[in-house]
Amino acid sequence: MKTLLILFTLLISSLSFAQIESFDSTYINGLKKDVGGTFKEIVKDNLKLTEDEAKVFWPLFDEYLAARGPIFEERVNITEEYMMNYYAMDDATAKDLINKSMQSYQDLMELRKEYVNKMFEVLPAPLVGKFFQIDNRVSTVADLVRMSATPLLRDEE
Repeated sequence: MKTLLILFTLLISSLSFAQIESFDSTYINGLKKDVGGTFKEIVKDNLKLTEDEAKVFWPLFDEYLAARGPIFEERVNITEEYMMNYYAMDDATAKDLINKSMQSYQDLMELRKEYVNKMFEVLPAPLVGKFFQIDNRVSTVADLVRMSATPLLRDEE
C-alpha cells in the first residue's frame, strides 16, 4: 500500500511536467521504468505466497510481465505519436490513433484473461484475484500519469 502511495505522489508531481508546448516524453519513459521496476516490489509486498505458491507464481509472473511489456510500450508509442501530431491532427491520423488505443486495451484484456486461466490451473483463485487487483491498480496509475501528461485534442480554429 505504501508503494501505491508513492506512485500516486509520483503522479501528482508529474502533472507539473505536462506542458503542451514541449511534448517532452523523457519523463514518461522515466516513469515507465519506475513503475515497471516497482511493480514486482508492489506484488511482493502485497501478495503473501507460501513457498510452494512462490515457486509456481514467480515464473508465471515473469512470463506475464514479458508479454505485457510490448502492450505498455505500444501505449507510450501511441501517446508519442499523438503528441507529435497534436498541432496538425487530421481525420486519418485521429482514427488511426483511436483504433490503436482501443486495440491496446483489448490486447491487455486478452493477455490478462490468458494469464488468469493459466494461474487458475495452478494457484488458488483468491491469490490470482488479488494479483490481478494489484496489476489493475498499478496499470491504472501508470495510465493516469500518461494521460495526465497528454493534452486533450485541440478545437479546430
